[in-house]
Amino acid sequence: MVESSESPSKRRSPPAADDRISQLPDVLLLQILSLLPTKQAVVTGILAKRWRPLWPAVSVLDLDDESSPDSRHGPAGFSEFVYSVLLLHDAPAIQRFRLRCANPNTSARDIATWLCHVARRRVERVELSLSLSCYVALPRRLFNCDTVSSMKLNGVFFNALASFSVRLPLLRALHVGDRVLFGCHDYVVKLLAGCPALEDLVLESTYSDACGGVVCAEGNFELSLKHLTHAKIGFSWKERCLKSMLLIFQALSHVRCLSLSPCTVACLKHASAIDIPVFDKLTQLEISFGSYSWDLLANLLQRSHKLEVLIINKESQKYGKGQESRWSHPLLVPECLLHLKTFCLREYQGLETELDFVGYIMQNARVLETMTIYLSSSLSSEEKLQIRRHLSILQRNFETCQIVFN
Repeated sequence: MVESSESPSKRRSPPAADDRISQLPDVLLLQILSLLPTKQAVVTGILAKRWRPLWPAVSVLDLDDESSPDSRHGPAGFSEFVYSVLLLHDAPAIQRFRLRCANPNTSARDIATWLCHVARRRVERVELSLSLSCYVALPRRLFNCDTVSSMKLNGVFFNALASFSVRLPLLRALHVGDRVLFGCHDYVVKLLAGCPALEDLVLESTYSDACGGVVCAEGNFELSLKHLTHAKIGFSWKERCLKSMLLIFQALSHVRCLSLSPCTVACLKHASAIDIPVFDKLTQLEISFGSYSWDLLANLLQRSHKLEVLIINKESQKYGKGQESRWSHPLLVPECLLHLKTFCLREYQGLETELDFVGYIMQNARVLETMTIYLSSSLSSEEKLQIRRHLSILQRNFETCQIVFN
């Protein structure tokens, strides 16, 4: 038998790590590159010829003006980099396009051009986070794209929607961040009406420069969001926009999870009981108060028959004795309390009305498993101890419910 003259250690030494990665099939290398920011994916072409032709075929474009190779040259350098990437990119479709611009001098016209380009390239997910000196008006083509399934928008301008229709038949997730400017709530209603497949909705912007359009004034518009399952509504509404706000709110009737901000709750206080829709699928409600609106909460509970999780957030308030609004027991116990399993109350101050409400929940929520109370940081140690004692006395009659203090 002829033995090799090489030592066993040499024969068994693995190839270099770089060589092993380069030997992977293209499909795996493209998957690796898709996890990197586009700048880093482009730089891999310097490592070896094997990598050079790969990055243009990556289906994910992640562009950030703070990490681009030409960011030191300012907005012009970043724009040149983006144009070069889009020119060389040859993937059949763009699964995800993320653009973050922190430099306020980046050209809004360039950004609109890039968005038109990716819309033509059958983009599926769009994420924009812009901090420019002016808001970017999103182009018509982006709002009439048959392939977009997800949009996350920040630092953009909705007023352009006044001049064209919206058609986004596959859009399932829409997140409108807190830095989105819209001239009127009409445009938000119009946007939602063009998204018939929407499942996940977040509306957080509080910026509006003028309101009082046709929908806001007359409310003569039909809006159906029958596929919507999750909604977080954080808009700031003006009283003259109540009709458009109610159009959106009533279209949420199919959601399973709903979150309402203090701004939205403050506007809903002006709504009548018949304006509150029946939430026949709602299992989780999170509601945030600037100050308690017990009538609104009672109406929501009466119309949420399958509720299992109730979360109440409240801003800390200073009340004189007897000044706080009072919880009044409804004539009929809400049906949802037969299903309620989890209850959470944040910023609990030990007010008499809070104690009344917590006691009402414990008395009527027969399958309640966990009650979590976040005590207000403004309370003294003695006040916190007294609250614990009061609630512990209530708990003695309800052995199935566990109270957790945070």
